This record gives sequence, structure tokens and C-alpha cells, in this order.
Amino acid sequence: MKLLNQNLAENRQDAPSSASKGRKSRAKPKWGSATANTAPGATTVVAKPLDWETDQVTSSLAGSGTMGSFDVVIACDCIYNDALIEPLVQTCVDACKLRAWEESDSDNPSICLVAQQLRSAEVFEGWLQAFYKSFRVWHVPDEMLIDGLKSDSGFVVHVGVLR
Repeated sequence: MKLLNQNLAENRQDAPSSASKGRKSRAKPKWGSATANTAPGATTVVAKPLDWETDQVTSSLAGSGTMGSFDVVIACDCIYNDALIEPLVQTCVDACKLRAWEESDSDNPSICLVAQQLRSAEVFEGWLQAFYKSFRVWHVPDEMLIDGLKSDSGFVVHVGVLR
């Protein structure tokens, strides 16, 4: 959470640009939920911890009484062994379902954006198959990505919309 909050602070629209510190945590996998005030000019983002192996996704994670769902669910470099696939995919499903249950946003579904480092072909294929069961999936082409996320850097990026 410390690194997530640091990254959010460094990337605020109203903050001067600064280089990322680039440290990686090897702690138990955590899901950080973030909510944003989408009013014109607003840049407030709040992050809350969520362990995708044990916690439940609820509308309270969205951060306010008026927002009960997420515009975008972002997961970056979260899959590195088979045991994490099903819990992560289910957490993504649960987070995106919050939007699907809100009648006012039924035409504006939550987007699930997943960027991951390609460590193991078997683990990646397992994740992609599990993700595809619940989401319509698109591979983000390299020309739409920054250099650090292009396929020649060892990463792939996919976008999913709940089926």
C-alpha cells in the first residue's frame, strides 16, 4: 500500500512529474482498490487494501456513498504462479459485477486492464483461459503502449469487459 500510494501521489495530474522509485514488494499478493472523483478538474484518488485470496469485493471499496462501483480495475504484474489465477480472476469478476448491478451504469461497464510480465508461458496461458471464461478480452497492441510495456520488454497488456 505504501508503494501504491507513493505511485498515486507521483502521478497526480496536478503534481509535477517525477521518476518512479521502481521497488518491488515480494509480500503476499494484495489488491489495491482506488477510487477517483471524476468531477471536472478533480484528481482525488483513494487506495484501499484488498487481499484477493481472502477478502470480498463490496461496494464500500469504491470509496463513497454515491459511487458503488469502479470505472476501471487495474492489475499489474500479479500472476506469477498457478495458485493466483483463480482468486485474481474471481476478484476481477466481482469488482466488475458491481457496475453491472447498478442500473444507471448498465451501458457503461467496468473495464479490467491487466498488464503482466511474461515469466511462464503455462501460467500466462492458464490466466488467459480463466480470464476469457468471464471476460471479452482484447490484447492491447504495442503501438498503443509505452516502451516499458511493449511485448519486446517482456510484458503484455489485455483489456477485458465482463461477459
